[in-house]
Amino acid sequence: MKIRTLWGFEGNSAKLGTASDQVRAGVTLESVEDEYAHVLIGKGLAVAVADGAAPKENKQTSAAEKKAAADKAAAEKAAADKAEADRLEALEDDKKEKP
Repeated sequence: MKIRTLWGFEGNSAKLGTASDQVRAGVTLESVEDEYAHVLIGKGLAVAVADGAAPKENKQTSAAEKKAAADKAAAEKAAADKAEADRLEALEDDKKEKP
């Protein structure tokens, strides 16, 4: 499997198909064992590279997903602000009741 490293690390040279165990960031490795390559990808140390194409990346967030996330964050912030205001009001009421 062909991968491109994102980080430098020490690995298994036999499984990586390299002469050295040390691998630098940004290096493209041509013949890595599939299972080992998937382990490196899973740990975030490398990305898979298709022949003649850019490395595979995560899918981009759509505008609808961004808007939904922003709406959710705004609703959570409004709920937290209301809860804080209610808490402060209750404290003020307690202070007024005590002589």
